[in-house]
Amino acid sequence: MIFRHLRYLTALARTKHFGRAAEQCHVSQPTLSNAIRQFEQELGVRLIERGQRYEGLTREGERVVAFAKRVLADSDTLMQDLGAMTTGLKGQLRLGVVPSASPLLALVTSRFCQKQPGVEALTRTSSTDDIVRGLDGFDIDVGVAYLDDIPAGRYRSQHLYHEHLAVLTPISGPFSNAEQATWAEVAQVPLALLTAEFENRRLIDQISQSTGHALSPRIQTASMLNLAAHVRAGGWTSIVPRECFAFCAEPPGTRMIPLVEPETSTRVGLVMADHDPPPVLANAFLASAAEVDIDLMFV
Repeated sequence: MIFRHLRYLTALARTKHFGRAAEQCHVSQPTLSNAIRQFEQELGVRLIERGQRYEGLTREGERVVAFAKRVLADSDTLMQDLGAMTTGLKGQLRLGVVPSASPLLALVTSRFCQKQPGVEALTRTSSTDDIVRGLDGFDIDVGVAYLDDIPAGRYRSQHLYHEHLAVLTPISGPFSNAEQATWAEVAQVPLALLTAEFENRRLIDQISQSTGHALSPRIQTASMLNLAAHVRAGGWTSIVPRECFAFCAEPPGTRMIPLVEPETSTRVGLVMADHDPPPVLANAFLASAAEVDIDLMFV
């Protein structure tokens, strides 16, 4: 068994395509296919379901891929640790982030990458469930999520900032002269909200239902930008994370006011798997993030 076999197999499991896996591994498709066949012969088991194309992993293949991810993660940690002792941190830091936290995460990733020129940050928006799966499967190094949604016991977490819900509304809309709005009042106006798969939307639904004023949005979208565009177009009000839009600035023609009765506060933070030894890049990223006080920016 050699590391090349493990990398080829995990790339195939990730891409589900021989050609794309070979491209990611910088080899030809026959080279990758032959290496995996050789690996199967060495182990004495079939790892891949084959037809005219890739059809999935066998049960044995799934077991080997899970093992391979752990071995490769430990190998990467060792190489990063040795590199940090000589030439400084190097490598790719893979981040999974819930959409509402993506703008504020830039405050941390920008600072970290400026201080560590040998590190490349790769950020993908994900749900909390996908972040947990990514951490468990060694597919991401750090997650950015609502900390109350993270299962206890297997992860190391670090507070990043508090998220507060606010009302984003047209300047000439129903709250044009209001200094704040209640959940009861928001339930009476035409709404545009994120779609139900987003944690931010789930939180909105939970709070509105607990107040007895369930919301019925006429427009739902998976894009925060599209949400803001509908509010700017007029006729629609939305509920958004105050910190996200305060950092990026409210769209022209709109205003943001506090949402009260109740006013909410949700913890957003960094999460990494509790491995020993800890991944070097992830550990350094959490240490760097601890030096940034995002909450203080919104006092």
